[in-house]
Amino acid sequence: MLLATGFFSVLLSIVVFILVIGTIILIHEFGHFIFARKAGILCHEFSIGMGPVLYQHKFKETTFSIRAIPIGGFVSMAGEEISDSVLKKDQRIGLMLNDDGKVNKIVLMDSDSCDVYGNVISYNLYGINGEELNICLDEDGEEKTYLVCSDAYYVFSKKQQMQITPYDRCFESKSLGKRFLTLFAGPAMNFVLAIVIYFIYWCAMGVPNLNSTKIGSVSEGYPSSEYLKANDEIVSVNGVDVSDWNEFSAQMDLVEKNYDTSVDLVVKRNNEDISLNLPLIVIINSCGLNNVGVATSTDYYGYEGIIMGDNSALNYKGNLKKDEIKLALGDVITKIRVDKVISKSQVEEGSFVNIESWSHVMEILDNVDVANLYFEFYSVEEKEVVTTQTPIQTHGNELLENQRIEKMVVKIGVTPIYHFSFGGAFVNTFTSFWSDFTLIFRTLKILLFPSGIRQVGVSNLSGVVGIFSMVDSYIQYGILPLLALVALLSINIGVMNLLPIPALDGGRIVFLLYEAITRKKPNKKFENILNNIMFILLMLLFVYVTFNDILRLFK
Repeated sequence: MLLATGFFSVLLSIVVFILVIGTIILIHEFGHFIFARKAGILCHEFSIGMGPVLYQHKFKETTFSIRAIPIGGFVSMAGEEISDSVLKKDQRIGLMLNDDGKVNKIVLMDSDSCDVYGNVISYNLYGINGEELNICLDEDGEEKTYLVCSDAYYVFSKKQQMQITPYDRCFESKSLGKRFLTLFAGPAMNFVLAIVIYFIYWCAMGVPNLNSTKIGSVSEGYPSSEYLKANDEIVSVNGVDVSDWNEFSAQMDLVEKNYDTSVDLVVKRNNEDISLNLPLIVIINSCGLNNVGVATSTDYYGYEGIIMGDNSALNYKGNLKKDEIKLALGDVITKIRVDKVISKSQVEEGSFVNIESWSHVMEILDNVDVANLYFEFYSVEEKEVVTTQTPIQTHGNELLENQRIEKMVVKIGVTPIYHFSFGGAFVNTFTSFWSDFTLIFRTLKILLFPSGIRQVGVSNLSGVVGIFSMVDSYIQYGILPLLALVALLSINIGVMNLLPIPALDGGRIVFLLYEAITRKKPNKKFENILNNIMFILLMLLFVYVTFNDILRLFK
């Protein structure tokens, strides 16, 4: 039964992952496609996915494809290739003519159903200056020229055909404005998708009523869930009266700044004031220490220190040594050593100090930037005191501030009452969009130009496997968090495609900018070579990132 449940869970994750990635790619490529069609550019193929073809259907001029690898997609537009024809001089071909005697099919395979056979002498299938399209053949020693329809097809096999690409249907023949819109439309559609998703998200989620201190919900698993109930009204925090949610939040900020791990509340329930002393959840985001799951435990096994909570966020530096005993849920940390990292090659070694409480740990770690942490702790599993061998490294202040992550937080686990508000949903939609939009630039800054110690590198990037892992994790939280993830991914793909890197939309826009400034078209051969080189490099990066993703899964 458990095996079947696990199988269906994995299957659901795979299906949701394909739908998420497929939707984002579909919207992106549809943006390119619709603006290319409006500009009069011939689109040979609209593909979702890469690699071998699973399904194809031709509609009007375009072949719509679904390919086996759901990690990308493309719109094949006329004029993107270097040459304007697949024909070669002296090549033997067959021609099929329409009722007007014009060529409507150029047959490049062996066939006995053609109207004309011959060797190619010359041809003009581009018509750059408005000339009529034509092919001149040697038919058994006789030279004949045939006019060609602008929508004629190359026939490679019984199943493979491709429309010829005269100049007026090519990407390069269109104005700068139309070419820019065609390239920009893909990322733009990703942004539109994210905005629509966020609007749906905030309409469904609602906006908080900050004018009241009434509790909307209490998080399960938090100590406060034993004391507080929905619709309780918070009257005071540590003796200070509060009248709205902002005042309540401000008092909780003071609790955090004072490194307090409990708080005195007065709440009104059924017109009765109830005084409570609540233990708080402590989360130190700089290193992953927390008391989640053990906040109210008093079983210290005779040791003085702090009890370790959920250990999934611990930021171990490097690979754990063989047979090393890791910090686990319920372990009692008795001592801490802080080695301050001055530079990549310089570490200021500290000494072990006794831990008195979570407040003591918060105070110690609040005053360090990047540091390697070592702990002495009583292992519940091993039933002995051990010392960590592999350090846990703190995330530096620059990294945390850049990603807008609080260094440490204390939480009660309550939320305000939420209600539907069209205006609030509209404002929150664009606030969320802007936060996600700027996130990638903040990340690139610390990746490429850190002002202090580099803590993020290429090895930290995530690819398709990492995205699958995120989708798998978000499924358990419900549809709304999953929608927020889809919006974030869509924005990321849109922004990434706008970066000025050859082979991406942004790189091609740079060439348009060059053309707009110089009034000269860039060398098409050079542009294609540069795009191909960068494409290969991006594929190598993709393989490297995917390899690291797989290693992280095994770890």
